[in-house]
Amino acid sequence: MTEDVENSPATDAEVPGARRAPRQARSLDTREKLVTAALELIRTEGYAALSTPLVARRAGVSRGALQYHFASRDDLFVAVRSRLALRLDWGFPVAELAARPLADRVAWVVDHYWSVLGSDDYVAAMEIRLYERFNGALHSQLCQEMRELAETRHREWVRLFADVSLDTDTLVGVRTFMMDALRGIALRRIEMGPEERVRPALALLKTSLVGRLAE
Repeated sequence: MTEDVENSPATDAEVPGARRAPRQARSLDTREKLVTAALELIRTEGYAALSTPLVARRAGVSRGALQYHFASRDDLFVAVRSRLALRLDWGFPVAELAARPLADRVAWVVDHYWSVLGSDDYVAAMEIRLYERFNGALHSQLCQEMRELAETRHREWVRLFADVSLDTDTLVGVRTFMMDALRGIALRRIEMGPEERVRPALALLKTSLVGRLAE
């Protein structure tokens, strides 16, 4: 028996009375299940434990469906890393946020980024980063995607703090420092365990950022 794939010719009419989601919606749902399953496996078992059959089984879909969306294991790594990166998007109107006091803006951004970098899912991102640095093609692809996302976020950051006296390059440098600091705090938490106290470090980071932006 052949495995089902996303582009099989099956239609809703094949099951009398069935009410099925549109094919595109079902396809997106299958892809999301696969990315979620891969993320969970990397986070809990490490990248070395990831295999496409295991991802398909954990997601509850056929291997044919997985191959339709992801031709290789590396494609799954890219999808997982991209999902985690997109979670850093603000999802908040910059103009509305820019109207808040400086300290409030800084606190909001730091807390938002920490909600991602301080999560268990960030462990998966670190696992992928450790793996892909020895995989030239994957490394180049991920670096390019990350650079493009960083450029977009740099522009949002500059707009958010357009009222301060710092020039654009300095503002971007402040954001880069913030991200480096948050990643460092996240790494310490990964190394020391979830009970490690990080709030004082986050508070100090906020104070440092406000002081630099207010110069």
